[in-house]
Amino acid sequence: MVDVLSPTTPDQLRDAVGWALGSRTPLEVIGSGSKRAFGHAVLADTVLDCSKLSGILFYEPEELVISARVGTPLAEIKAALAEKNQQFHFEPGNFPALLSDDVVPGAGTIGGLVATNMAGPRRIKVGAARDHLLGFEAVSGRAEDFKSGGRVMKNVTGFDLSKLMSGSFGTLGVMHTVNLKVMPCDEQSGSILVACDDPKIAGKVMTAALGSENEVSAAAWISSDDVKSLDVPLAQEMGSGLVVVRIEGPAPSVSWRSEALCKLLAQYGETRPLAESYSQHLWQCVADVKPFVPVGDVSLLWRVSVPPASGGAVAERLMDVTGGRVMMDWAGGLIWLQITGSDAMAHQVRDIAGASDGQAVLVRAPAKMRESIAVFHPENTALARINAKLRQNFDPEGILNPGRLSPPSANGEGA
Repeated sequence: MVDVLSPTTPDQLRDAVGWALGSRTPLEVIGSGSKRAFGHAVLADTVLDCSKLSGILFYEPEELVISARVGTPLAEIKAALAEKNQQFHFEPGNFPALLSDDVVPGAGTIGGLVATNMAGPRRIKVGAARDHLLGFEAVSGRAEDFKSGGRVMKNVTGFDLSKLMSGSFGTLGVMHTVNLKVMPCDEQSGSILVACDDPKIAGKVMTAALGSENEVSAAAWISSDDVKSLDVPLAQEMGSGLVVVRIEGPAPSVSWRSEALCKLLAQYGETRPLAESYSQHLWQCVADVKPFVPVGDVSLLWRVSVPPASGGAVAERLMDVTGGRVMMDWAGGLIWLQITGSDAMAHQVRDIAGASDGQAVLVRAPAKMRESIAVFHPENTALARINAKLRQNFDPEGILNPGRLSPPSANGEGA
């Protein structure tokens, strides 16, 4: 039977971690639990449920900052921001829906978002969640309070713990409070569709768009097989795979840049502007990776990160070798690869990514497969040594999410 600890205050959280440390009891740290299937199964029979550490502590629209407890639903925070016409500039999608077909809309907490360092299409311009984390408060595996940063963006002297905690998957400490920078929504958003069925050419289109003076905020490629899932009439009407390029800002500027991009990219294929209402919907689909949201049988899903200029060639190679479907985001820097079948083809995928100085993460796979295959890209020796030392300093007894970042089996690929 699984024991559950549910602290409601930071003091109770510290006491819970202190008890676990004293009794050498490993803890599985969760918020809503919507991302439990991302990573390896935690080797613990006691759950530290942080979902009751919830609520917006302060929101100052004029100062562009919001502070909340980590268990606050992301949907609640987005709704508060929308009332003031503001947003998280790093544009997080509905990542939990990629892991399971029974996830409710808006699932996930703000703490889980920061702990996994998620970001959507605008990452190429503004960075990921870690770049918008102003500060946090947490409890380490030593049952000690610690914090970093504050309520404003400033130069960091010394060790930037906010960067370290983002993407640590709860293995270094348990955050209870996060402060994040927010931004006003742009006055207008527009998109350009470029007909393109070849991923290598798509890579060139996106590179040309980003290299222009038109301040592109996002660029993606969707194959012809997946365009129908976007529910955008013009996209389906064009009858091909599509490169989608987005520009944002004041209305006159967006209009001028849209026209300039149409002229620039016309050499690669039919080019059409997309109405703003459909543009916003389309980019939400890209952020949510809607073409690869599971329906019925759950296929395998990889997240491959490479230098954007290499994206088109890597995507083509992945399709040829695995027989899978791909979608590119971040102007080719992020490739989503869906494989149907029981073979994750881990060696092949990681060899292709590694050949372009990239990394591959297995986002979605059966639990049995995640016991033997390294979900996260294997670290080189130097990086592994640094990370081990960090974990030793923050959590010397290894009680926080043990096993989350590495498979329990020592004989599997990448173990």
